[in-house]
Amino acid sequence: MKVLSYLKKAALVSAVAGIVAVLTLMPADCAGGVKKGLEYSCRIIIPSLFPYMALSSFIIRSGAMDDISELLSPVTKALFNLPGCCTPCILLSMAGGFPVGAKCTAVLYEKGKISSSQAQRLMCFCVCPGPAFLITGVGAVMLGNTAAGAVIYLAQVISCFIVGIAAGLFARLFRKGKEIEAPSAEKAPQKSLVSNIVLSVSDGAYSIIGMTAMIVIFTMAETVIRSSGIYDMAAQLLISVGADGRFASFLMPAFMEVTGGCQAVIDNSLPLWCFSLCTGFGGLCVHMQIFDILGKLPFRRGQFMLFRLISAILSAAMTYIICMVFRPALMVFAAGGGAEGQISSVSIAGSIALTVMSALFVLSMHKADGKLKT
Repeated sequence: MKVLSYLKKAALVSAVAGIVAVLTLMPADCAGGVKKGLEYSCRIIIPSLFPYMALSSFIIRSGAMDDISELLSPVTKALFNLPGCCTPCILLSMAGGFPVGAKCTAVLYEKGKISSSQAQRLMCFCVCPGPAFLITGVGAVMLGNTAAGAVIYLAQVISCFIVGIAAGLFARLFRKGKEIEAPSAEKAPQKSLVSNIVLSVSDGAYSIIGMTAMIVIFTMAETVIRSSGIYDMAAQLLISVGADGRFASFLMPAFMEVTGGCQAVIDNSLPLWCFSLCTGFGGLCVHMQIFDILGKLPFRRGQFMLFRLISAILSAAMTYIICMVFRPALMVFAAGGGAEGQISSVSIAGSIALTVMSALFVLSMHKADGKLKT
């Protein structure tokens, strides 16, 4: 045990020394990455997500959707095997974007309305990129085609429902319905409207600050990694085992951060379903933000990552199917300097490479399952 502890400390010291060296030797790349991350956060993330973060917290804290939750409770129980109080969380996660579902789940658990296993199940499918990012950011801004963004968003919603229904069915069949009801908890005194507004805005501000900081760090790291040639080496390694060159160049950015992944899809003129593969997975930047939001919740990170991979594959499949049905409307979309994007598949080998890489990452995290440390 002492040897393991020593190795961990040595690894930490080495990592810190490496970061200091990078900041010292590559200041221009670091500064450029920070600037890019801040610009992206101020232009898209804060305007589109902060209102949803504050609103979702207010809805849960104030009980503003209690009547709707009660009305839709039979539907939520029938489809997802979850209590009615989860209805706002499910709806807001699909309307607000990646971290909104995590924030709603954390508040529900904090208020004692759901159990830890129910919260874990919510996080299997309440991690959906919102319409603000997909339809406006990806569709209108990146592709110049709102319909393409709408197709990607529709595919994400369908995949979320499939995963949620499957998780509920599994719980119903193998857990005998033991966790349908929320755990008993002492009812907290009802706060005033003003208090709920202030607390909700504070919740949203805290979450958005953490998100912005993570985006800046990951954008800086991605810029440094790209400048150092590591991306190119990883792509060449995947190409050597049979992956398509364009697809191999897309994997690393998509694995790191969702925006960089979407840009890589455009730069490599990849099929529309690759946007769904990237946004369905979310990237490590989004995942770490969610881990931070769920800090007080006993949370299996390995299971979460596995379901992100499943959601990514399902979303890509749904996008491919939708594009086959509506092919005339989506045959061509702006991608990478005017090149025509393809709807057809890239290569089986590339898809296998992504699956293997993601599976290895999930397996490497199995020892981390359990409670997150705060």
